[in-house]
Parts: sequence; structure tokens; C-alpha cells
Amino acid sequence: MSRAGDIPLEPPLVRGAGAAPAKEDRTYLGYVAAALASALLGGFALAVWMPLAATDAVPGIERAPRLVQAHGWLQLQGWAGLFVAGMAIRIVPRFAGRRPVTGRVTVPLLGLLAAPLALRLFAVPWLDGEAAGAAALAAGLLTAAGCAGVAAVLGWTLLRGGRGRGEAWWGFAAAGALWWLAWAPLAAWWGGRAAEGDGLAPAAFDDAMAWAVMLGAIGNFILGVQSRSVPVFFGRRPPPGAAMAGPGLLLNGGALLFVLAMAAGGAAAARLAGAGLALSGAGLFWGLPLAGAVRGRAHRLRPRARPAARFVLAANLAGVAAGALMAAAGAAMLADGSYAAAPLRDAARHLFGLGPITLLILGMARLIAPVFAVARTEARAAGWLERAPFWLLLAALGIRAGAGLASGAVSYTAWMHSSTLAGALGWLAIALFAADVLRAARNEGRNLAAIEAAALGPNGRPQ
Repeated sequence: MSRAGDIPLEPPLVRGAGAAPAKEDRTYLGYVAAALASALLGGFALAVWMPLAATDAVPGIERAPRLVQAHGWLQLQGWAGLFVAGMAIRIVPRFAGRRPVTGRVTVPLLGLLAAPLALRLFAVPWLDGEAAGAAALAAGLLTAAGCAGVAAVLGWTLLRGGRGRGEAWWGFAAAGALWWLAWAPLAAWWGGRAAEGDGLAPAAFDDAMAWAVMLGAIGNFILGVQSRSVPVFFGRRPPPGAAMAGPGLLLNGGALLFVLAMAAGGAAAARLAGAGLALSGAGLFWGLPLAGAVRGRAHRLRPRARPAARFVLAANLAGVAAGALMAAAGAAMLADGSYAAAPLRDAARHLFGLGPITLLILGMARLIAPVFAVARTEARAAGWLERAPFWLLLAALGIRAGAGLASGAVSYTAWMHSSTLAGALGWLAIALFAADVLRAARNEGRNLAAIEAAALGPNGRPQ
């Protein structure tokens, strides 16, 4: 039964002049492919190489600070950012009752988002002097253009949409779109500061911007998409907008304080960043159990889809733990007026990155991406390509968060080598996921044909 304002999409058996063909959605696979390439060639690859370079076990010790910044942004802007942008542009129109965004918009936008990642991977860390500065400035300006484009698409969709206002997902999606808009001048600002440092932005400035983007541009969509879908999987009603207002204000207030910290210096910057950690950590600790799930069984899902729910549960549990560590680290920074509690901050950053970002991406992609929905019609149980990434990422998360917490008590070499092990496990998990995406995409046409043939019956008519 459809509602007023619904946009009819075209599954295999629907034909009609008013139907929006689902094939328009396949451009989201380009975002998924680019995100996977950024992770495998850049972010997770550097998570293996960079700690070894920092201990002089492999070449590159003199490049270590540049590799650290490249790793962070390839993970955040590439792996998380491209995935969030692609899936948000696909699902927000459906939530809001709008037609899908066409490839004439999504394909050029993907090019704008991917170009600065190539510079961050192949140019900025490896060049010196003015050449490195020019590459960093170009990366910042291209990022600004891409982020502004994402914000425009999502903002227009939400403003013109006929559904969802007042619901929790709409508020988080609107806040997320505003943060993508804010990311544009922040990226240009980063490019200018990195150009002044011959390709290397000031560490505190870069760190504050990374937290602002991770919490604002990424975190809002994590809470928004979950609040719309995940409670239903576990037999609960989606939380009303009023119930999520408090966590949302804390999350976004904390992200805004990180932006203010970028403009400050000394003890003021540290205290602003500490307050940002404390507020946003409390928002995650409070909001993730409401918007998503931290316990229970996804009994509303079909058996074939239930293994993916484990990713969601583990992601949210990691996010709650990250929120607690962020709040504790923020309190220490506020009290000390310095960048104190480095082990807590390192563990929290990677709990969030491997949990509510990476585990959740894999879980929600399997649950809501059309290519996996079609793959679940195959007459087979969930295989090792679907199950192994969960355990690999769980091991990577435990090792990397543990290494961060222990970093003040163990040798630098032990910390870095543990980080390398975690990076290698994470890389393997993403590689297996990429192989599964490729298999599902390759089989999609055959599976759709089988669905249609079964529905039409031997006489070519609907049964």
C-alpha cells in the first residue's frame, strides 16, 4: 500500500509511465567502488605501512607525519565520506518522497570527491616544499567543491521532500547536510594551512578538523540512517524526533566546539577540543542505543539477512565505548588545559572509526544496498565472504583500541607494531567485503532475471 507522495520505483515486474526506474540507482556502486579503492589503496594500506615507517622498520620514517595525516583523511574523506555520500544521495530521496538523483548529477560529483583523494594519496605525502604545498591546496579546494555539491543535493532533497519532517532521521540528515556544507570552507582552510606548511597542516588544527568532520558530516548520518531503519529490524519503533533531540544537540555542539578549537591556540584550543570531546562523547553514549541497537535479536529480518545485524550491534557497542572514552578524555583536557589523555583519545578515535563507521558500513550496506538485497535471493546460506569480515574487524578493533589504551605504558615500537597488525586485519576484512560486492554486482543481472522468470511463470504471465 502506497502513501500520498510516494515515488513508485521499478522492481522487475512493474511497468508504468509514472515509475522511476531503479536502474538510475546503480551510480551508488561507483561511490562504493571509490570508497573501497580509497580504503584498500590508501587508508588501510597506510594503517599497515605508516606504523612500520614510524619505527624505521620500513622506508619512510621522515615522511611519518605526512603519512599520518594522509591515512586519517583517506579513511575519513575517502572510505567513510564516499560511502556516506553515495548511500545518502541514494536513500534520502526515498525517505523524503523524492525521485532518485540522476547520474548526470551523481557521476560528476563523484569525480569531484575522488580527485582530491588521489592528490592526498599520490602527491601530498611524497612531495616537498612548494610542490607539496600546491598539491595540498589543490586537494583542499577540490574537497571544498565536492562537499558543497553533496550538501546542495541533500539540502535540496530535504527541503523539497514531502515526508519525514519532525522525524529523527530528518533532523540528523538536515544537520549532516549542513555539516557537508561547512566541510567546504573547512577543507579550503585546511588547504591553506597545509600549503603554508609545505603540505603538512598543524597537528592540533588537523586533529580538530578530523573530529569535527567525523562527528558532524559522518556522525549525523550514522544516527540518522540507524534511527530510520535499525530499531525496526529489532522489533522496536523508530525513536521520535524529540527523543533524539538531546543526543543530537550534544553531538553537534561538540563538533562545533572542534571548529572553534581550529581557530584558537594554546590552552584555549585544548579546552575547546576537550569540551567538544566531552559533549559529543556523551551524545554518542546516549544516542546510539536509542537510534540503533546494542542488544537483542534482529527477528524482523529474514534469516538470510540476520548475520548482517551482528555488524550493527558490534558497531554500536564500539560507539558507546568510544563515547565513554571521549567523555573521559575531554574531561581530562578541560581540567588540564592541554592535550592530555592521549591514550584515551587514540583508543576512542579508532573505536569510532572501526566501529560506528567501518562495521556499520559493512552491516548497513548488506541490509539496504540493492545489490546485496538481490544477492540474498540466491539459494545459499551466508558464506565465508559474508562472515569472515566481521571477525577480522572485531579482532582489528580490539587490537587497535587496546594498543591505543596501552600506548602510555608500552614501548613506542610495541604500540606501532600492534597498530600494524590491526591495520592488516582491517585491510583483509575490507578486501573480502570488496570481493563480495564484486560477486554480488556480477550476479545481479542473472538474479534479477531469475526473479522475474519465477514471478511470470512458464506462460510469461504473472502467477
